[in-house]
Formats: sequence, structure tokens, C-alpha cells
Amino acid sequence: MGIFELKSTKKPSLIGKILKRTPKENALIEINNLFVENEKDLTKVTLEQIQEITERHKLKLKRKFKALRIELFRNYIHHCLKDHVIDDEEINTFLHLKKLLHLTDAEIRQVIKFETNKLYDQEVKKAVSDGVLTEEEKTNLELLKKNLLLQDEIASDILKTNSEKILKNFINDAISDERLSDEEYQKLEEISLSLGIEPSLNSKTRENLERYHLYWTIENGELPILRNPPINIQKSENLYFMTDVIWKEQRRVTKRINYSGPTARIKIAKGVYYRMGSISAKSVSEDVWQVIDSGSIYLTNKRLIFMGARGNKTIRLNKILDIKPYKNGVDIQKDTGKSPFLEFGDNVDIFSMIIVRLMNEI
Repeated sequence: MGIFELKSTKKPSLIGKILKRTPKENALIEINNLFVENEKDLTKVTLEQIQEITERHKLKLKRKFKALRIELFRNYIHHCLKDHVIDDEEINTFLHLKKLLHLTDAEIRQVIKFETNKLYDQEVKKAVSDGVLTEEEKTNLELLKKNLLLQDEIASDILKTNSEKILKNFINDAISDERLSDEEYQKLEEISLSLGIEPSLNSKTRENLERYHLYWTIENGELPILRNPPINIQKSENLYFMTDVIWKEQRRVTKRINYSGPTARIKIAKGVYYRMGSISAKSVSEDVWQVIDSGSIYLTNKRLIFMGARGNKTIRLNKILDIKPYKNGVDIQKDTGKSPFLEFGDNVDIFSMIIVRLMNEI
């Protein structure tokens, strides 16, 4: 396929025919077709030939059809980049086309920069698509950078942008299930090392990565043991979690005394009203959570230990029927006795996952 595509000139409108005027755009079409005839060596196209065309169409080329002139130049640049090299002969042709098409230095630099950056970007995408940048790929990219006359910092920015995109996509896919396995964690580090980048993650994302990796570990790996427990536990026990909590239990309390009868009232004096009805002796009671104690909770592989200000309590894990996690704590359902609600705000999810696994392993 050639550099330029042969085009047919446009027919004049009815008014144009009457006034014997042809569309001025035909001047660019004729220039395009002149390039088609000489595309093996565009330097053979002379400035006089271009002037003859523009004068015949009474067109000041320097002031008109800038986008079309740039497009002609872009077609040649695109052709030159097919072999991933810009040589001296092509540079000479660039300069010749610049004169023929009345383009400025800034305009041709912008086109060349856009097309070379685009090509380098495409090759970088291919190289980093698998998350691995081999020595051969690094060498090829370095050679391409030189052949395209790319500045080091531009090439580095293109590589960094694409590498970060690959890493970010991998992270998003890996944590889509809110879990990050050991294998995925290792792969993340391998991609980062191979592409030579540090993950540009905000603190929230980093925190999520660590948390999702902990989720996976709790479900599939060795539970993290807290060393040097602050309380005495049995030799066969391991401490997995501890935090400060408020121990609550449900208590039945009377909320109010019902008032029955009509709701109308009659004013007796300022601020004093006579109610048309009578006080009912029926009380209304309900279960409410009441604070029993506050202290620290310790979760081991055998029991739940509470060390409170008013006393200590122990719940063996085999006595727990179910747990219900909430944003502000966990409802512990025991087989006998009062079932407590342990109120705390941090790491409720971690506590819940650990205790469920320990209960399943009993």
C-alpha cells in the first residue's frame, strides 16, 4: 500500500460552474496526487510545481487548509515509522515537505513527536503486557528509542505510565474478591521488580492489600500468633487476637407506664392540664443491652478470655453456637447462660474470621 491515496477532484457547485470557479480544496487534492506520483522520492516534487497548482486555484496555501497540509505530512511520517527507524534520508524529506506544505518547525515537531510517541507507546504496551520486561525487550526498547530520536525522559515516562497501568490492573483483578493470596502477593512483587516500578498506591489501597492478604491467610494459611501474651495462658494455647471491649448483656427493663383513654386534655391553669383518661397499671418492658463491664478480650485456640474491671470471664469456644458481627462489635451466642455483646470498633472483621475458623477446627 502506498504512502498517499490517489483522490478524485471535487466538482464545482452550480454557482461555481456559473462563475467558473473550482473548489479550492482541489488544490490540496492535486498536491496529494502529485505526491502519489513521486512517493518513491518526494524530494523530486518542486516548490514551483506547488506554486503552479495554488496559483491556478487562486489559493494562498500558507493561510488555508492547515489541517489537510498537516495530514499529508503525517501520512509520510506514519510510513517512515513502519520500520521503527527515522534515518537521515527521511529527515531530509521531512524538511523538504515542510517547505512544500508551508509548515512551521513547531507544527512538524508536534506531528513527529505525536507519531513517534504513539509508536513507542504501542511497543511498550506489548513488552509489558505480561507483567515481565525481559533483557531482550529492554534492549529492543532502547534501540527503538534511539532510532526514533526520542528523548530519554519521554521514553521513561511512557514506560512508567504503561508499567503502572499493568500493575494497577493486576492489583484490581487480584483483590476483586477481597482476598490476596500468597501467590498473588508474590506476583505483585515480581511485576513491580521486573518493570522497575514501585506501586503508586495511596494509603487506603495499601491498607486494603494488607488486610485482604490477612483475610486469605486467616482462611487458608497459618493463623498469625501474637507472641508474648500479656496474660497467663496454657502451654497448649496460642493467642490470636486481643483488644479492649465493653461487655454488654441483655436485661429486661420497664420503659414506661401506659396511659389509656382519650387523648384530649383541658387546661386548668397556666401549664397545668386535666387529661381525659386514666393511668393503666400495665407496664411495658423490653430487652435492652446494658453495660456489664469493660476490659480486654483475648482469643486463643481454646477459649475467649475477658479481663474486666469488675471481674474476669471465660467462654470456651466449643460452647459458642454462633457469632453475629456488627460494625461496632460481635454478638456471641452461647449454648447456656447470658450471651454477651462485645462492643469494639477496630478489626471486628479480623476477630470474626479468626474465631469462625477456630470454631470450625474444634
